Amino acid sequence: MNGYFAFVKKEFTENMKNHRFFILLAVFLAFGMMSAFLARFTPEILAALSAEMEMTSKPVALDAWKQFYKNISGVGFSAVIILYGTCLSGEYSKGTLVLMVTKGLPRKDVILAKYTVAAVLMTISFWGSYALTYGYTALLWPDTRLSNVALAACALWIVGFLYLSILMVGCVLFRQTFTSILFTGGMAAVISLLGIIEPLARFSPFHLTIKNIDLISGIAAPSDFIMPVLTSVVMSISGLLLAIKLFNSKAL
Repeated sequence: MNGYFAFVKKEFTENMKNHRFFILLAVFLAFGMMSAFLARFTPEILAALSAEMEMTSKPVALDAWKQFYKNISGVGFSAVIILYGTCLSGEYSKGTLVLMVTKGLPRKDVILAKYTVAAVLMTISFWGSYALTYGYTALLWPDTRLSNVALAACALWIVGFLYLSILMVGCVLFRQTFTSILFTGGMAAVISLLGIIEPLARFSPFHLTIKNIDLISGIAAPSDFIMPVLTSVVMSISGLLLAIKLFNSKAL
């Protein structure tokens, strides 16, 4: 495990030096700050632009969480995929993997270390964004109490691990960053399409990205998320194992 921990340390250092983590954190924190404010002040902004664009319904705390889930599941996770789509292509171009592997670093440690660092930094960014949304929502709607807010966020967070495991498979299969990102986006689209087909829908990870507000508002029950969570975890582990297997047989 010494090789794994050494490579994790290298990855953390690299992510700080190339500012990848700070960019990701800034994107997520921006959405965390914007979600509640956009929900609260959009009616005033529209009214200021045009009297005909006034909203008839008064904004509520649930609107802030709608903004949060839409932003994170869309642009937020896209930023994760784009930023970490270079995790192996850079190593290929510099030839550093050949040097490290020939010196005895197990190939599986490369994949595990890169996945670990990406997952940890994604987690910090995600929950930082969640904390800001929670705080500003409580500030702007102090009398509102919503149930299962953290549970709904956990469901979306789990999807992030799945996307990272798919990305690792793409990075192993393809040396070009763009192709790896395109592969990940394509697989995410397939998962989304399968998520609207019955009876697959109740098992699909896509359920975790679109039913968060239903859970918070009480339309959906926590038990409805059990199978999609289990499916996401199994797919994440399977994707990571597949990436390791492919990388073990790949020419560097």
